Amino acid sequence: MANPPTFQPAPQPQVTSLTGAPLLQGNAAGDHVFLAFGSAPGGPIAVWNASTPNQFVTSAANASSNDLGAAADGSSFVLQANGTTEVRAADLSLTSIPASAEIAQIPGRVSVPGVTAHPSGALIYQPFLTGAPASPGVRGGVDIFDAHSSALRLRIFLPQQFMTDVDGLHGSFLATDENGQRLFAMTSSDGTPQNAALTVVQLAVVPLGIGTVSPSTVALPQPAAQFSPSEAAASRVALQSPSAVRPRA
Repeated sequence: MANPPTFQPAPQPQVTSLTGAPLLQGNAAGDHVFLAFGSAPGGPIAVWNASTPNQFVTSAANASSNDLGAAADGSSFVLQANGTTEVRAADLSLTSIPASAEIAQIPGRVSVPGVTAHPSGALIYQPFLTGAPASPGVRGGVDIFDAHSSALRLRIFLPQQFMTDVDGLHGSFLATDENGQRLFAMTSSDGTPQNAALTVVQLAVVPLGIGTVSPSTVALPQPAAQFSPSEAAASRVALQSPSAVRPRA
């Protein structure tokens, strides 16, 4: 990196035609950046590629995007828009939409900002609530979909509900490690920031593979419970105390 660093302006004709605050995610190498302009006319999405730095490629997705996640290798990204999840390739083409039948199994399901892609782009991690935020009895969960076949690979129920907000611009409440095996969720016992905690889920096996896989459901026990990897795909869950975690404003 140059010292002092150098700055290059984006190609202005393409950028100035877009309005509104975009969602933005880059890949691990920093050579691909994906954007979604949910409030701009036509709901465009865009990509910037370091190999062609003077080009800013846009496409009208006709969607009101509210969440965006990118694969670490830059091969794909995932978009939450109009109540659905879309998986798109680096050239902005639509490749799949996770199966709605599995999503409909939870009638009161509410999406949570923080949709995340496996580093390889092969899986989509989609956080959700089983009902209205901060309501009694509501739980958080994570669906893991195959990004290519749209099949549900694994469903995990957390012991607490997710913290949430209106869209990905205001907060992101799920992240994974570099292997997609450890999940980090911002949760709360009652949905309020005062009782926020960090829930860490360690998957015994990341549900990657080729061929037909039957989906399974994992209901995690109460905080700090321990059980063997053979009992479920998620081997443990731990919660930090509320005083150790401060939710995003």
